[in-house]
Amino acid sequence: MNAYLFFDIVKFIIGSTIILILSRKGKLEFIKISNYLVFGAIIGILGAKMYSVIFTFLSSPGFYVENPGLLWNHFNTGGAYYGGFLLVVFYSIIYVKKFLKKNFWTMFDITVIGLAIDQMFGRIGCFAAGCCYGKPTSIPWGVKFHFLDSRPHPFSNTYIHPTQIYECILNLCNFFFLFLMWKKRKYEGKVFSFYLINYGFIRFFIEYLRNDDGRGYLIRGSSALTSLSYPQIISLILIITGIIILKKRKGIERAKSILQQNVYGKQDNG
Repeated sequence: MNAYLFFDIVKFIIGSTIILILSRKGKLEFIKISNYLVFGAIIGILGAKMYSVIFTFLSSPGFYVENPGLLWNHFNTGGAYYGGFLLVVFYSIIYVKKFLKKNFWTMFDITVIGLAIDQMFGRIGCFAAGCCYGKPTSIPWGVKFHFLDSRPHPFSNTYIHPTQIYECILNLCNFFFLFLMWKKRKYEGKVFSFYLINYGFIRFFIEYLRNDDGRGYLIRGSSALTSLSYPQIISLILIITGIIILKKRKGIERAKSILQQNVYGKQDNG
């Protein structure tokens, strides 16, 4: 078993355990949540691989039309996080609405807490495999990778940014932030909203330091600061979506509070 696969298993076990524990506190059914996690993991892996293949192809369509077999190499990799995340979001909406009808936002709040710690361990796996690597650097903590999985690393003789460790630390901070927010939450949907916002910012800025293939760019400038990658576009969409959901959920909670005050006020007067 290679290190990447090992941390894939570790992140699933720990992330799922946290979700199951919090689900129990949220009075959600164990069997339904267990099924949700197992199918979600499978769908997430498929989505990550599909995203990697699609955007690798779009980065150089002419080359891959002539060499379609090389795309299989990208399908055999761990894939891209955003592909798995987006497909799992659609799956989760369907599953939660069908099987956990009244617990929609409760489940989403809990899931992203487990997802944040899942991502932390996932990036450790990336570091062990040498994938998702950064750009060349002269900083004291720059690292060298001799292999990319089992192949020679493209930058084996160059110090590069340990972007995996940067994101690992930020995901751990995000996990603690979301967990504390969940314990003190005043309305459902708040934790999920902040996950979208927080991770959107984390990934947007990490992208400036990433240097691995298959990123795909809407705008490719002369430097990172004048470029806009597809993961950055998705990050911006997450941030905007998180802000919209946060405002709507906060507005709904405020309306409920006003309504309850009016009802209780009438009862007292009566």
